Amino acid sequence: MSPYLMTAADLAALSDGDDATVSDLAARRRARITVAQAEQAAAGVDTERLGRNLITEFRAAWSVGNHDQMTDVILAAIDLDQAAPDAPRLMDEIRGIQMPAAA
Repeated sequence: MSPYLMTAADLAALSDGDDATVSDLAARRRARITVAQAEQAAAGVDTERLGRNLITEFRAAWSVGNHDQMTDVILAAIDLDQAAPDAPRLMDEIRGIQMPAAA
């Protein structure tokens, strides 16, 4: 699951996998959160606001050529598109940023 979708209070204490390998506390917190709990918390996310934030982050990464950040945002956008099929597709907007406008 994308780190961008883990914004609920239950998931605030989680860290990424790299931190969990060096921190016993982080590893215990990660071990206590089930997939069902993570999905339930992700379901409460404001998809419109998250989508705007992802587009803003992608534009910022695009402007400085940060390919790692762009990849992270693209993966989060794919996750969000799958989690909210009724919302506007973020990947379409990201593709629009990447492609030059037709004259």
